[in-house]
Amino acid sequence: MNAFMVTWTDIFNAIGDFSLWTFKGMRSLGFGPDIVFSALVIFAIGFWTYRLMVYKKEAQRNGTLE
Repeated sequence: MNAFMVTWTDIFNAIGDFSLWTFKGMRSLGFGPDIVFSALVIFAIGFWTYRLMVYKKEAQRNGTLE
């Protein structure tokens, strides 16, 4: 027999301990990650809107589909 045996309980307890450790770290960060993620989403939407306007102008200039 194996001297060291891993059970499902060991695996689930390890996942739970890791999750608790991660969330403690996230709590100390506060709203920082939320603000950064929101800013990235707003930038991406603005950039894509700008690119759509450029594509539309180019399509009108070339007489192709918009």
